[in-house]
Amino acid sequence: MKPVLQALLLADNVYEDKRTGKKVIAGTFDTYMVAKDTKAEDKEPEGDEAGKAPEQPAVLPFERAGTPYAYISLTDLHGPTDLQLRFVSLDSHEALMSTVDFKVTTNSPLDTAEIVVPVPPLPREPGVYALELVHDDEPLGAHRIRVQEIQR
Repeated sequence: MKPVLQALLLADNVYEDKRTGKKVIAGTFDTYMVAKDTKAEDKEPEGDEAGKAPEQPAVLPFERAGTPYAYISLTDLHGPTDLQLRFVSLDSHEALMSTVDFKVTTNSPLDTAEIVVPVPPLPREPGVYALELVHDDEPLGAHRIRVQEIQR
């Protein structure tokens, strides 16, 4: 029997309230930016002829280094269940990253399992990807991620 995926999110951090057991999911995202270094000859001039400084954007893009987390909520688990997360390019359908398989169990199929899995650093190549949760070589669901390139 196949488990039921209730949620699959990618976040900067997932905290647990020790008193209540509630999860606090912080910084969810489905798009992130990667900076492209430009060569000196490709850069815009520093100012115009009048000596004015170039206009700066009102909001600078946020870049974060580090390991994000996958938050997973499942139900309808029958005994110990083997799962896998994989990161797939939607252009080539190639799995780029896969975590070590992990096992989840609950006391009853009516229980909900909440799992937090650290994800290896994500690709820096612009494109569209999917973080897939897999059971018995079949995706249970996916979280689509876009990687966009910005100029430094």
